[in-house]
Amino acid sequence: MMTLSDDRRQVWLSGMAQHVLTHGLNNASLRPLAQAVGTSDRMLIYHFGSKEGLIDALLRHLAGGFVAGLEAALPPGRAASVADCLDEVVTLLRDPGMAGYVRIWLDILSAAAGGEAAHRQAGQNIMAGFAVWLEGRLPEGTADPAGVAAALLTLIEGVIVMDSVGQRSMADAAVAAIGRALSR
Repeated sequence: MMTLSDDRRQVWLSGMAQHVLTHGLNNASLRPLAQAVGTSDRMLIYHFGSKEGLIDALLRHLAGGFVAGLEAALPPGRAASVADCLDEVVTLLRDPGMAGYVRIWLDILSAAAGGEAAHRQAGQNIMAGFAVWLEGRLPEGTADPAGVAAALLTLIEGVIVMDSVGQRSMADAAVAAIGRALSR
């Protein structure tokens, strides 16, 4: 059973998630997050224990929203081929509706690369969950589904990075080349 405090935390997490989807995560500080949900920074600390606890809970909430968005946007079941799975996911991540999640993902990567332990842990958890999700999208009978999912995830991450620096055509060429190789 959820308590009033748990309910409040969930409402606040949803509101703060919308705030960071619009404004990004790396510049998120307590005061703007509190303002986004109509409370004070002290109340956030009270309910989440610390800024780190708040960021951890927020990253977990965002990861859940990302997975829910993937599930809602793609047809149920498995892709017809590994190449189709790759195309579906890349197309979805390039959809304007996913832009906030992609921006937050890049924020997480940046902070993790800078040594932020909470962001590194969140990134590890998100990647592990995304790999398992990809395995579930692969065609039935795919040999070494964990390895294939890891390979696709590595390529997808590369596409996100290439797109973010204006190299979409290079990313498209890589996706097409991998798609051709997978179709042989």
